Amino acid sequence: MGQIKMVNIIVDIDCRILVFLDKNFKKTYPVAVGKKSTPSPLGNWIVVEKAINPGGPFGVRWMRLSVPWGGYGIHGTNNPKSIGRAVSNGCIRMYNKDVIEIYERTPIGSSVYIIGKAFNGRILKKGDMGTDVRKVQIMLKKLGYYNAKLDKVFGRVMEKAVIDFQKDKGLVQDGIIGVYTLNAIRKAYGKAI
Repeated sequence: MGQIKMVNIIVDIDCRILVFLDKNFKKTYPVAVGKKSTPSPLGNWIVVEKAINPGGPFGVRWMRLSVPWGGYGIHGTNNPKSIGRAVSNGCIRMYNKDVIEIYERTPIGSSVYIIGKAFNGRILKKGDMGTDVRKVQIMLKKLGYYNAKLDKVFGRVMEKAVIDFQKDKGLVQDGIIGVYTLNAIRKAYGKAI
């Protein structure tokens, strides 16, 4: 039985590049990364799923990452003008010709390192609206704390859900999602899926 060849992919959010490294092939590619409201997930991940011709905004190839709080991946695009910009919902977009070039060289289990300055994000509180609010609603719903519509609005019901979560996790019960509360929600969500 042959040994599986593992590769390393490094995505530098600040420079908006993907560096592909294996024993026989090294190359740098321009990419699009997450915008401020939906940043790319910094950290060390692995490729857990691959698909050819997923279609739509994913272009000609899709490689899902092991990020536990969302469906993030490296993929092609139907919008090549987006490459080099911070415009995605967190995924790493590549030109279709580039993602084809690395797809076959990237087995499931390959390491992907997403590095750069983290967007600090905003502190979420009652009255806020946006896709970041909806992402937290999705996680709290999966965890059984939020049982209302996923409407991107941090209202009274969501505030109560946050306070209940904070109480259960021994956090300050202020109904505000700062760094500690968000990290605790992501950690609990990662264990729940």
